[in-house]
Amino acid sequence: NHVLVDIIPPLAAMGALALFSKKFQPKNIFRLTQGEVLETKRHSFKAIAYAWSPFYILTFLVLIWSSKFFKGLFLEGGALAFLNIQFPIPGTMNDVTHKPIMLTFNLIAQTGMALLIAGIITILLSKTVNFKQAFSLLGEAFKELWLPILTICFILAIAKLTTYGGLTSAMGQAIAKTGTIFPFLSPILGWIGVFMTGSVVNNNVLFAPIQASVAPQVGTSGALLVGANTAGGAIAKLISPQSIAIATAAVKEVGQESVLLKMTLKYSVGLLVFFCIWTLILSYFLS
Repeated sequence: NHVLVDIIPPLAAMGALALFSKKFQPKNIFRLTQGEVLETKRHSFKAIAYAWSPFYILTFLVLIWSSKFFKGLFLEGGALAFLNIQFPIPGTMNDVTHKPIMLTFNLIAQTGMALLIAGIITILLSKTVNFKQAFSLLGEAFKELWLPILTICFILAIAKLTTYGGLTSAMGQAIAKTGTIFPFLSPILGWIGVFMTGSVVNNNVLFAPIQASVAPQVGTSGALLVGANTAGGAIAKLISPQSIAIATAAVKEVGQESVLLKMTLKYSVGLLVFFCIWTLILSYFLS
């Protein structure tokens, strides 16, 4: 589960950025309205803690949902195992049991349930947002994100087909022919994946199994290559067409996508080269 990897480093980065910003101020400050100057306002610790409370609640709940203890409740013989719903996949057969492959569905056990509960608690604690406004905002978000949601669903379907059909293993064997140089190319695979799909999640679903299958064949760590795949994907978010389109739309600068791409491309490529070299170096220590 990559939940902890996704949450703890960003929280640490935000904390480090807050401390860094106390000593360093950029020369150029972007403002939506030209000439707008905002006075710095100091907030009490209570106000700051309240403003950050949704993140604390979310982190706490996700940590619970990703813990072995909580997951064990839904395993066979667990206290909440009765919530599991199993149904067979038509046209499939398990080689060991000689029965159709069973899919297990459990709405409560999914990490998304932790996000939903965190949202509900946040609304209950909020002084300015009620459930009516929250559902209105949810509707607006769905209108903006329905296409990415649909894309993710299709990508997940393709990933399952490639895995169960043996295509992931076949592609991994082909890529493994690059030999010991593959760790250098590993972040590039993730970089290309996010540039094409616009999503680190989609990229990991598609390419992380390939990275993991290649690792033992080239004599390195599977965790390292999967991490490199994620890092390369995160770097590609800087130049992903979807990300750039969202960024320009958010600041009402539609039509300036090429300018933003030109500005971010050098940073994305520079970081990619660094991670390629760093992954290759680490592969020698973890082989």
